[in-house]
Amino acid sequence: MIDVQNLKSLLRLSVTEPEKGAAAVIALSPPIAARWMLLALVVALGTVMAYLLPLLGGAGETLPTPITAAVLQGGMNLAAVALIAAVGRMFGGHGSFEDALLLVGWLQVIMLGLQAVQLVVLLILPPLASLVMIASVALFFWLLSGFICALHGFQSRFGVLLATLGTLFVAAFVFSVILLMLGFEMPGMRDV
Repeated sequence: MIDVQNLKSLLRLSVTEPEKGAAAVIALSPPIAARWMLLALVVALGTVMAYLLPLLGGAGETLPTPITAAVLQGGMNLAAVALIAAVGRMFGGHGSFEDALLLVGWLQVIMLGLQAVQLVVLLILPPLASLVMIASVALFFWLLSGFICALHGFQSRFGVLLATLGTLFVAAFVFSVILLMLGFEMPGMRDV
């Protein structure tokens, strides 16, 4: 069982030394059901957070339904878990799908905290919101590359970052092609 003080220490360790933080999270070794529940929880909370700002700004009618957003966010997280596990093994890593599931859930917990900070900054000091967003993206890739190194036993964070960016671009291209084949169009595509 993890208490609030240990959770704070784990958060701090994960942000300052992602490899050690990820190793500590994996060492907790929660059951597989807890890992799935963590992912479901962060998807649900992420969906709520994604709707807060547009709803506060009066743009709620332009948003997709919350169920659609949650399914999309859940699908993207599952795709990330699968890609982290599979691509890492293709490059000689030894991480498991279950540990990738845990680390993606933990990464999303941290990013939800940053999203809350971003929301507060946007409401109080709007000009600083873009800086917080840039810092959040940088922190995301810092954490992700460290977590993948810890998961698979890789030594080069820069190599992992390059492989992650390459995988992201390929996955986005493949996903776009699949959506086009299913009949979905990108906004403005008819005008081309």
